[in-house]
Amino acid sequence: MGVIREIAQKNIISILPLLQELRPQINANDLQTIYEKAHTADDFSFYGYYENENCVGLIGLRYLYDFVHKYHLYIDDLVVVETKRSAGIGAVLLKFAEDLAREKKCSGLRLCTGLENEAGKRFYEREGWNLRAVAYKKKI
Repeated sequence: MGVIREIAQKNIISILPLLQELRPQINANDLQTIYEKAHTADDFSFYGYYENENCVGLIGLRYLYDFVHKYHLYIDDLVVVETKRSAGIGAVLLKFAEDLAREKKCSGLRLCTGLENEAGKRFYEREGWNLRAVAYKKKI
């Protein structure tokens, strides 16, 4: 059984290899810069799932307010090291996020995943999440 711990800012670089399994375009400078800005703006935090002091799962989340969802927890990132996938770690991290949202009196939780991420969509649905929206993006 593993343990979940918040990743301190001073240790943020240690999660780079795991985060790159989800977001290969992120480099060390991006990680530190984006983390600092998101943490300051929205109390963004990373939590790691550790087995024997090795971080094998990671969830990044923040608390947001908007007119549709009111005060809610938003999950930016969820990744488990490839060799540990389908072992229940992702489900444990989602449950952890749900517990945090309840503690903070959030109205709910929200996340987005890529249209092509069929395995991820099946996982979220299996964990009781409902498809509720389609997100559009436009690069400028």
